[in-house]
Order: sequence, then C-alpha cells, then structure tokens
Amino acid sequence: MTKTQKQRDKHIRLALTNACEAIKESVIGFDYLTHTIDLNNEANTLKVQCYFNDDIALESAKPQLNELTNIILKELSSIKLNAKPAHISFSAN
Repeated sequence: MTKTQKQRDKHIRLALTNACEAIKESVIGFDYLTHTIDLNNEANTLKVQCYFNDDIALESAKPQLNELTNIILKELSSIKLNAKPAHISFSAN
C-alpha cells in the first residue's frame, strides 16, 4: 500500500467511524458497520455492511434505513468518495 493509499484508507475509516457514531446516537439497536474497498477502484468496489443487534432491532429500524444510508453517503461525499445506496447493506448479528 502506497503512502497515498494509506492516507486515503485513513480518511475513509474516519468518515465511516463518524457515520457509525451518528447512527448509534439516533437508532436503538444499531451495533456497528464495517467496509471493504479496493483503493485502486474505490467507486466500484466499496461495500459498507451495517449490523444491528438482532432481527428485532433491524425490523424496527426499517423506516429509518434511507436516513441511515444518507448519513453514510454524506460522510463519504465529504471526503470525495461518491458511493451509491447500493453499496450499503443492512443485516442483524
């Protein structure tokens, strides 16, 4: 990994951490999120997985999933990473 890629990875992780903390404050039962990305092809390889404590928490958060997606997309766009809603998935632990 080049120095530039390390910096980019750090920025992506920080943006997603900010999104995760914002979501945790507003949604009961949200546990964490994780991501995978190929830094050589960011826009096409980004995958963000969001996890809830259980199926009940996920089900009760369904009306808010668009809002949660927007929080994540907003954080990523702040570092000029143009993600799409299709890059984000939600499931229960």
